[in-house]
Amino acid sequence: MNTMLCWIDWQKAAQVLATPVIGFSTLAIGGIALTIQRQQANTNRLQYRLALFERRMKVFDSTMDLIAVVLRDAKVELPRAFQFLRETRDHELLFGAEIKDYLDEVYRKTVRLHTIDAVSRSEDIPKRTELLDWFSRQSAVATRKFLKYLNFREP
Repeated sequence: MNTMLCWIDWQKAAQVLATPVIGFSTLAIGGIALTIQRQQANTNRLQYRLALFERRMKVFDSTMDLIAVVLRDAKVELPRAFQFLRETRDHELLFGAEIKDYLDEVYRKTVRLHTIDAVSRSEDIPKRTELLDWFSRQSAVATRKFLKYLNFREP
């Protein structure tokens, strides 16, 4: 009855291990197979991280490009803001809520800057200056926020 519950025939296993050449080769093959399996699992994990890294990097690059355009031109056109939306549309799948909120804020402030430039009223100059000042700090802020998602130093 006990032999039905256990699928290993210990008597045969002892005979195989007792034969020096067969026993050693069986253990060596098992060890090699285990090593290969671990290496394949690690390779798959690294390939997944690389694919995720590339997609995240595209969102980061788009964000930095938009900030650079605003700083270079001191204004932004709506087609460029819409391009930013298209290029970062996967952010909810790739990042946490912190990045989603940050990208929403960047977009809102971009549209606000465009609106102020389109209306062009003198009372909006302090608001425009405040927005441009905000954008001038965003290269460092964006890098800091994205770094934890783009850090390849962690295993």
